Amino acid sequence: MIRKRRARPRGKGRHKLPSLRSYRDFRLLWTGSAMSVMAERCSGMAFMLLVLWHTRSESAAGIVGFAGLLPSLLVQLPAGVLVDRLNRRRVMMTCVVVRMVAVATVAVSLLGDTVWVWHIALVAFVQSSMTVFYQLSERAMVRNVVPSRQLGAAMATNEARSRGVNFVGHPASGAMFGLSAWVPFLTSVALYLGSLVTLVKLRGERQPPRGPRTGRRMRSEVAAGFNWVWGRAYFRTALLIISVSNLVFQGLILTVAVVIREDGGAAGTIGLIMAAGGMGGLCGALSGGWLNRRLAMRQIMILAHTLWAVVMPTAVFFRQAPALGVLFYITSFIGAAVTVSGMSYQVRITPNDMQGRVGSVVMLLVSGASSLGALGTGYLLEAVGSRRALMALSALMAVLALVAAVVFSRAGAAQEDRADNEPLDAAHTPPEPAALPAPDVPAPASVVDGTPADPLTHEARRTDG
Repeated sequence: MIRKRRARPRGKGRHKLPSLRSYRDFRLLWTGSAMSVMAERCSGMAFMLLVLWHTRSESAAGIVGFAGLLPSLLVQLPAGVLVDRLNRRRVMMTCVVVRMVAVATVAVSLLGDTVWVWHIALVAFVQSSMTVFYQLSERAMVRNVVPSRQLGAAMATNEARSRGVNFVGHPASGAMFGLSAWVPFLTSVALYLGSLVTLVKLRGERQPPRGPRTGRRMRSEVAAGFNWVWGRAYFRTALLIISVSNLVFQGLILTVAVVIREDGGAAGTIGLIMAAGGMGGLCGALSGGWLNRRLAMRQIMILAHTLWAVVMPTAVFFRQAPALGVLFYITSFIGAAVTVSGMSYQVRITPNDMQGRVGSVVMLLVSGASSLGALGTGYLLEAVGSRRALMALSALMAVLALVAAVVFSRAGAAQEDRADNEPLDAAHTPPEPAALPAPDVPAPASVVDGTPADPLTHEARRTDG
């Protein structure tokens, strides 16, 4: 009876929390970020289509894809430190303006019927660099626009926004490109402008930025994150295997685009295939928490890579768009489930005061592998053709499945897994992170969405400020 009487006030307290829509600044931040993400998706997809359809060069498309992913290699670590030092609202506004101007130059060049690969690659690099800064700043700003009790709900709402934009953005970009090559870029400019308007109306941060630090201090903070990751053999091995699988999937995206073009398909078809992958990622994210509660991370790694190794070779024999859409749905479903499990595992084993640094190191390795996959696949396609490229990617995934089975089935794997989970309760004593359990937060974009995966920068959002 005592428990029943205590449960009522607690439930009423929860119902008294106002809706997130009632917070003006959260509405502005959410809306502006939605437009910013949509603008980035529209132009990002159009970069690859533009190069493939205008230059007919797979290697050129690979170079542009590499340029768009390279900032995740070069910018990720310093951006994580600098965003904590600067006024985040001003950082976001600067990022929007720079991206808007850069994309506008592509629209202007297309109106003049001129396409330079170096120009497209440069714009892709600039846009992606600014996106890294924008995303880190936007996540940090969430704490300034909602109460701490609703921080988890705000994070989930933001993730749902990104999922929805990913699902709509790719096919919309393909459809607009089918109308005219300059349409997706001009649309991106308009969306960036709308995003800038919301940021102008947004109030500044309540939390002042940190004081300046020396360059030596920044290097030591980054090094601490690297040392922590590299010092845990079990975690390090899982991370390296996932990084290589990301390389494979980035190569798969470009190869499928080439297959559609070779078979006379429309550019919009590629967007629909990516949308199928986005839907699979959404469904996989919803089931990832269920899977994570029932299997250890080592078991999930073996299961996921085995399933990937089984389904990927179907692309060699079934080149029709519906079959490729089903393939992307399945691989994305598995990838999102792995992302949820990996995010939960990393949160559990990482000390609370190192979440951001460890997360940035993980994102560096994961996104860096994706950039290498885009670059290498372009040259592989020109050297051996799309069918043999698919065979090579499938073979590499089979090797990864074998490595995962051997490494995570060995005698000491279970003991290492238990050892990683033993110090959890002592490491996560701060009240706010404990109130935000990882399985309740939807997973980021899956490893095959064609966008930088976002599993662990969520932790920077939780520990920032």
